[in-house]
Amino acid sequence: MDERAYREQNEKTIRSTQTALRNFRDFLVSKYPTETREIYFIPCHELDIYLASFFVDARQRDGSEYEPNSLANYQCGLERYLKEHRYAYSITRDREFQRSQDALKQKQLELKFKGKGNKPHKSMKLTLADELLLRKRGLLSRFNPEGLLNLVWLNNTKAFGHCTGFHSSTLKWGDVRLLTTETGLECLEWTYQDFSDPNARNRRSTTEFRIYATPHAPQTCPVQDYKDFAQRRPQAMLFEDAPFYLSIKPVVNLAALHWYNCQALGKNKLAKMVKTMCEKGNIPGRKTNFSVYQSCSSLSEAQSNQLVLICNDLRQQAAQSGSSHPGSTNFVIAGSFDSTDSA
Repeated sequence: MDERAYREQNEKTIRSTQTALRNFRDFLVSKYPTETREIYFIPCHELDIYLASFFVDARQRDGSEYEPNSLANYQCGLERYLKEHRYAYSITRDREFQRSQDALKQKQLELKFKGKGNKPHKSMKLTLADELLLRKRGLLSRFNPEGLLNLVWLNNTKAFGHCTGFHSSTLKWGDVRLLTTETGLECLEWTYQDFSDPNARNRRSTTEFRIYATPHAPQTCPVQDYKDFAQRRPQAMLFEDAPFYLSIKPVVNLAALHWYNCQALGKNKLAKMVKTMCEKGNIPGRKTNFSVYQSCSSLSEAQSNQLVLICNDLRQQAAQSGSSHPGSTNFVIAGSFDSTDSA
């Protein structure tokens, strides 16, 4: 690198550091007006709380949210500034700043679900027509292990995926609870843990998100999907700390009660849920997990009728498969969801 290029790069880094420092200081003035210390004099446990709050709540001057990369750049800029002043900890690496590190990761995930940070080859929306095709082709279905896993994942992601703090790879069975409202309607509830709250590590936040049952449309009821998924899990995977998403047995007897292993579905599998099901279903366009956030959540009357026919057809196929050879077993190979991928 020649001297001119080095000087330009150095100037760019300096500007980036100054921007990060200015925006963080402005945030502290607006939310914590009594905090007047230089940030390199603030003890790590306090600075960690301030940073977590900044990553979750900071907005641009026009009120819009930052891009995911901007927040990461601010973290790096503040790291450089603190290092220059010989701060004793690294805000990007040390466990003393775990809360703010987690908050940044979760906020970036939320922003990406909202479509922030997409490149020219961005994901295309997963449309209702796509979902109908996936149901018709058994890739969203209660009657086979892969379809049921996809279905429950899609329900959760559409309901909770846009929320800060929701991450499917760390989701536990006890994080989503089956409840009944005062009116007798069943629902699934997920509680959001606020990482900007200094006391949130030891208790649940009161911010709750719910998926409600649809008794008028049982074929597409997310609560019934959850119940079926619970029934197909091994008994050992029904305790609260068990991973929510489980790998499928390499060879599954569809007539058997349990379809899943006592092992979490790998992160790589979870990261490609939509891509995998769309490729198998021959759904055109570039579809990724981020495609789900923009999905429509309501069906027209015609689409609802079509969905009922598809679900009824799948139910009949499953019944025929179970009774076609009385006394024998019917197996399906689920190689793409084998138990060997725990990454």
